[in-house]
Amino acid sequence: MELLRTYTIKSRSDGYIWQFKYHLNGILAEFKMLDGVLSETQINWLKANYPFYEADVKQWQEKLKSNFEINIGEPDLSFSALWELYAHKVKRIESEKRYNKLKEADKLKIFFTVPGYKYYLQVSGVAQANLATFIHQQYYEDDWYAVAKELIKRPTGKNQNPTLAELAMLKTNK
Repeated sequence: MELLRTYTIKSRSDGYIWQFKYHLNGILAEFKMLDGVLSETQINWLKANYPFYEADVKQWQEKLKSNFEINIGEPDLSFSALWELYAHKVKRIESEKRYNKLKEADKLKIFFTVPGYKYYLQVSGVAQANLATFIHQQYYEDDWYAVAKELIKRPTGKNQNPTLAELAMLKTNK
């Protein structure tokens, strides 16, 4: 489950309804036709004006408000949404207590950080911390993608020390 900002756009003339969902970085994640079928004119108009970025829809709010009714749905920052995203269902009560004490900015950081943390877990083979620990120890302050990339660059095997690895190679080659 990802955090997405939803724009529901209703045509004032035709009554068709479009839904655009954007990642919090402003890039389009999803488009749906909720009601109606696009005419050839609308298809051509969309080809020229397709809102790949959230900023494009925001411009529509200003320029096209006589044609469209645009409603914005904010991303779901509830504990339930985080619980589903984190997907390690251990210590829910403790996790929820800790989560509810956070500032909204930290809640957003957690939602941004969880995908990077999961990537790190895949690369490293380390066990996933329970969500209460993730929150309490502020794992959301770390750049997990960068840590994972550093792990990928390291030589594999039991011996991670490059000097010792060279010595082992010298002994093996003799």
